[in-house]
Amino acid sequence: MKTAVILCAGQGRKMWPYGVTRNKAMLPVANRPLILWQVDALTAIGVEKLVLVVDYRQEQLHSLLDHDPRVTFVSAGGCKGTAPALLAAWSTLQDPSLLVCYGDILYSAEDLRALLRLHQEQRRPATALLQPLGEEKPNDWLCAQVHGDRIEQVLGHPRDSVSHRFGGVFALEKSMLPFLRANPGRMEAIQVGMMAPDEAYLEASLQIALEAEQEIGAAQAGAALQDLDKPWHLLQANYVWGRHLLQSMERSNIADSAKISKRATINGHVVIGANSEIGDGVIIEGNVWIGNNSRVVQGAILEKNVIIGDHCTVRRFAQVEEGSVIGDRCFIGHCAEVAGVLMRNVYAYHYGEFWGVLGEACDLGAATVCGNLRFDDGQTVHQVCGHRETPLLGANAAYLGDYVRTGVNAILMPGVKVGPYSVIGAGTLVNEQVPEHTLVYVQQQQIRKTWGPERYGW
Repeated sequence: MKTAVILCAGQGRKMWPYGVTRNKAMLPVANRPLILWQVDALTAIGVEKLVLVVDYRQEQLHSLLDHDPRVTFVSAGGCKGTAPALLAAWSTLQDPSLLVCYGDILYSAEDLRALLRLHQEQRRPATALLQPLGEEKPNDWLCAQVHGDRIEQVLGHPRDSVSHRFGGVFALEKSMLPFLRANPGRMEAIQVGMMAPDEAYLEASLQIALEAEQEIGAAQAGAALQDLDKPWHLLQANYVWGRHLLQSMERSNIADSAKISKRATINGHVVIGANSEIGDGVIIEGNVWIGNNSRVVQGAILEKNVIIGDHCTVRRFAQVEEGSVIGDRCFIGHCAEVAGVLMRNVYAYHYGEFWGVLGEACDLGAATVCGNLRFDDGQTVHQVCGHRETPLLGANAAYLGDYVRTGVNAILMPGVKVGPYSVIGAGTLVNEQVPEHTLVYVQQQQIRKTWGPERYGW
């Protein structure tokens, strides 16, 4: 297949607070927009033409990819669901078959090759990429019961009776078009007592094809495939993909203009970009990637599998924990301890502790701390568009949207989320979700009395 359609039109409501300010295909993974990792994987398997179906925040995708001659854009305005969005794209093409990808999926070239290999062998109308559910709850996903290399049944957010969840990548033949057009506008393949929204899912068309006695193939995705549906998936995707990139390093790659102190301790392979510096007393505990024009100096500690972007400073005994991804132009200063994902231009200037995801241009006031261990040793239950959910990873992490500021001594309790363009005032304890465009501060009651030398007997 030489043409791929990437569906990027969704609003990403479940990705709050990050979906407010960006298209999900623009979410950063290992310091690159997700869509660029997709383009790399598709290019690696020989795809020559990319059709992006866009609507919400489409200007971000245009800004990134308008210069690429392989990319064309199709508007999904008025389309409610992945099935009509795909039909809008296919109506502009003459291809007898297409590779179809959701814009919020992180996959590898190996995943795509496995999908196409099975599809070409079996020549079924459709083949889907799927992952075993494992510990995931089926009612969080669009799912399928798989037998061997084919799908037996599609079910939307079921209680049970399924083995896999959809991986958001499909190989489709033109013979699927009647089933896409026959989509009823909602997922009818649900269990008794469940409810489906008015949205035309591509997976519903697969079930219609199954009921018409068509065979649908099921290809197995690798463990690195990630569906970025909710904020903790962004955290998980960066952990998984960063580890995937760094553990495959076989040797160091240090730019000629980089400087490394003889008094630094480096245990592992490192990539260090142009004009970057590793200073005195720095400890690097494993494989790391440091971009261009960045400084890790004055006793800073980097644990293994850390990625640091361009124009960053990590200094004065700051600590970056294992698997963390630090975006471009970030500043992590004196005794600050950070873990998770920091998007670009984040400041943690001095003392504090944070674990989770910090949106673009966040500013953590001195001594901002993130509580992530509950007294009951339990995991925080999150509300996602009205659905109660306990993440497998990152339930107790904090999630701050773009342009959030905290005052000195702010306290973030386990699992809190703060919407973009918000401010948490000095000394404020946050233990519940804060909407976007919100200022939260403490109104302190004070008691004043006279005091002086007379209190000491004068």
